[in-house]
Amino acid sequence: MLNTCSSVSKKDGKVRTEKKIVMFYPYISAKASKEVEKIIKSRWIGQGQVVAEFEEKFKEVTGVPFAVAVNNVSSAIRLALALSGVNPGDEVITSAQTCTATNHPILEQYATPVFADIQYLSGNINPKDIEKRITEKTKAILCTHWGGYPCDLEEIHTTAKKHNLPIIEDASDAMGARYKGKPVGSISPFTCFSFQAIQQITTAEGGMLCTLEEEIFDAAQRRRWYGIDRIQRKPNVVGYFDFDVWETGYGYHMTNIAAAIGLANLEEFESIKNKRQKIAKKYREALCKLDGITLFEEKSDRSSAHQLFTIHVRDREKFCQALRSRGIETSIVHKRNDVYTVFGGLRNDLPHLDHFTKTNISIPLHNQLSDENVDYVIEIIKKGW
Repeated sequence: MLNTCSSVSKKDGKVRTEKKIVMFYPYISAKASKEVEKIIKSRWIGQGQVVAEFEEKFKEVTGVPFAVAVNNVSSAIRLALALSGVNPGDEVITSAQTCTATNHPILEQYATPVFADIQYLSGNINPKDIEKRITEKTKAILCTHWGGYPCDLEEIHTTAKKHNLPIIEDASDAMGARYKGKPVGSISPFTCFSFQAIQQITTAEGGMLCTLEEEIFDAAQRRRWYGIDRIQRKPNVVGYFDFDVWETGYGYHMTNIAAAIGLANLEEFESIKNKRQKIAKKYREALCKLDGITLFEEKSDRSSAHQLFTIHVRDREKFCQALRSRGIETSIVHKRNDVYTVFGGLRNDLPHLDHFTKTNISIPLHNQLSDENVDYVIEIIKKGW
């Protein structure tokens, strides 16, 4: 049974069932297995028509203008960097408070990530600090929506326009989020989504690159599949396709199997999103006045996708130990990237991130949580640590 575990007592040898509330739990529609079986029987398991159907359904559900399905969010970001003109030796301003999947693509372009500070009460990149770090080498701004809560996009766009820089949003956690009435994915030149196992919508592994321009969309379609224009290629009498390849590309395409899982899950997106909102609201109402806890900001001009529920706590280790002793998992989710050897291995001068790193923790938020589970988490937190 979900959220319980059995153990054998060393004292009396009896099996006891204990509560176990996990931090993450993948949500897969009951329809997914049947849809995958259809794909396997069709023989066309790689990229094909089902991927195109998934892209169209994603556009319909999210309101984004153009969408290109890829194999993971890092591939989407790498494509966005390449298509925005980031070249070897260039700099990209980004956040260190994110998954390494966000910033590895910068290195893969032989460019340099320049880490800006964050906002303590959102975990998002600080627009004021972006301005301070722009140089003649800066070629793009990469902003991550921490836990699904949108960045201050208006301020970031103002800075980007002033310096003629493209914006790439890492919206891995932000499917369904909105900013000033617009869905995330329809605002910046490039927005990248993730369908990794624990995301709201999963394809087991996958991503989506969204853009506002058809020309960029066409280029992304080619370059995700080795630079081949699959629309223009034509079969010939010897059983091959005639086409030209005039630009470099990658093996970033999504498979029909992954897309079939995604399509099945997309049908339930509204209920998935609504349940997360309900859980997050319950947490906020229960914890807002609790001593030792600081909730993240919640501005009225935007709505979170609630991929994470992150809070700041006093005595974080004691907090985590108290919850773990009662069977509740917690996590910092991602470690600041600047301390990893590949990114330099040194803490940058980022005072708000320093503070954030010492106090942030995320508690369970996923679609397999029952009302009883959520009440239990709240109960244990209220007992103190």
